[in-house]
Amino acid sequence: MDKNKIYTMICTCIGATITWYINHKMGYGPIVANGLVGVLAAILLPAPLAAATYIASFVGMSGFAVLSSPMAAAIGGIINGIVLIFSGEVYAGIGGKGGTTAAMSVQVTRAIMNLFV
Repeated sequence: MDKNKIYTMICTCIGATITWYINHKMGYGPIVANGLVGVLAAILLPAPLAAATYIASFVGMSGFAVLSSPMAAAIGGIINGIVLIFSGEVYAGIGGKGGTTAAMSVQVTRAIMNLFV
């Protein structure tokens, strides 16, 4: 596994978890949380990692009933990173890929979490 894939996984995990935290624990809501993470990622990270972090922040926008802990958000971020890595050129340049991969990641995370609850 090359270091860019590892960095992508780290960024997606952190992006989803921080967005979840700002959304639910700090109480700013999903839109503000997503915006803050997106802007910070764009300022601090190179473009490919900023995009992955922003896409993962969609996972952190999930409601508390869907992802009820920061651990669930972190798992969702990791799953989102895996999906992004393996779908690199699929639908490149076509809108909606980020939201679609995030939604799929959340559903897979919910399925995994339901196995252990």
